Amino acid sequence: MKMTGNIKKKGAAALAFVLVLSAGLSSVYGAPGIETGRSCSLSFELDGQYEELNQTPVPVHLYRVAEVEETGEYAPLAGYESLELGTVSDSTTAEQWEALAQEAVSLTDTLGAEPEASLTIRPDTEGTPSGLAEDLPTGMYLIEAETVLTAEYSYEFAPYLVSLPNNYYYTTGDDAWVYDVTTGLKPEQTPRYGSLVIEKTLTSYNATVGGATFVFSVEAVKEDEVVYSDVVSVAFDRAGTRQILVEDIPAAPK
Repeated sequence: MKMTGNIKKKGAAALAFVLVLSAGLSSVYGAPGIETGRSCSLSFELDGQYEELNQTPVPVHLYRVAEVEETGEYAPLAGYESLELGTVSDSTTAEQWEALAQEAVSLTDTLGAEPEASLTIRPDTEGTPSGLAEDLPTGMYLIEAETVLTAEYSYEFAPYLVSLPNNYYYTTGDDAWVYDVTTGLKPEQTPRYGSLVIEKTLTSYNATVGGATFVFSVEAVKEDEVVYSDVVSVAFDRAGTRQILVEDIPAAPK
């Protein structure tokens, strides 16, 4: 059985778990200015929704798309000038952030940009999937996680933007800048399907009795449940080899 699946898919339908910085918070709420020369870190955690994903390595890439000024305003880097980061605020909606992330993905592809950092989320000593990127300059980052394939499913992750440092005033009431930020990935699970090639060889053929037809019953069973059932056939009008391609069979572990 041949398995199919994309290694990477950008713009997954599921909305990412987004941690974003609202521009201008420092001036509005009195937080001290951002230390733009300070190193930051970004740690990742999975939400534990899918048990098998907890044991599967997830490669993640971080692309720096903008600098952040002491006031909390963004200055897009070369090649990202079309990103309208100067318009973001506490009223920017999740849909608007998602649109910005999609544009950042497009620009990154066009530029052929190399990631500022890459990491792999793996289970830690306690079995919790996590990953850490350290020594990151301040700024706005595009986060892209690669599609992960398991025996039965593909897991896709929507790209999103996150700022370093971050500010959690609207959730905690504390306007201090956070330079060691924790974020998450929101996986979208999609069943995988395989295909089966049935090959039949007819070594001899008697034209006087007409054509020869062979019928095959194809059935797939998963956890004692029939998940696929069909009947296919192949016809011969001469000796030789014929093939039938049976597609969209739900994948299952060996």
